[in-house]
Amino acid sequence: MSSKLPTSEFADDKHRAQAEALLLEIGRFAVAFERMCEAMRNVIMLIFYTEGLANPGLAQVVVGDKASAELQVLLGALFAELRARYDDEDRRVVQSLLKEVKELTEERNIVIHSAWQFGRNSAFAELYATTVRPRTKQNKGAVPELHGLSAKYIRELTGRCKAAQVKLQRLEPCLLPNGPKVSAELTSAREA
Repeated sequence: MSSKLPTSEFADDKHRAQAEALLLEIGRFAVAFERMCEAMRNVIMLIFYTEGLANPGLAQVVVGDKASAELQVLLGALFAELRARYDDEDRRVVQSLLKEVKELTEERNIVIHSAWQFGRNSAFAELYATTVRPRTKQNKGAVPELHGLSAKYIRELTGRCKAAQVKLQRLEPCLLPNGPKVSAELTSAREA
């Protein structure tokens, strides 16, 4: 048995190419996710402006460097405060959008906050990497959370982020006086 460490984490060039393709998709997903978050920030700031906030710096201070989970809460709460302007159908559509963003946030946390292992071969057409995310449970102690992720799955997440970003952007004109109805605008975004 050799004590020599392998010089590469990849079995061969094909294995390396598969891993690099997956890593490229992770980068695309990270960018799409952050664009979706930026769209939430824009909607939040627009709510402040349409409600009469004259100093844009104040809105920026409130939104600041909030991450996705905080932005979801803020956007949902602010939209709920506009109850006189929107009906139950509009609120359901916005809540559905925020639920999708929450699910994407949970998936993003798995992708970004896990240790990645690419296996040791390229025997399959597509590489499924294993992610290990250490978790701590009150009644179980240390529990590793394992996931098998492929480039195809990461591409699907990227597409979902882009779709959510489009819906958030389509929400903006609905917040303006005499803007389109939220439920009609976001429902048509699903069909587009």
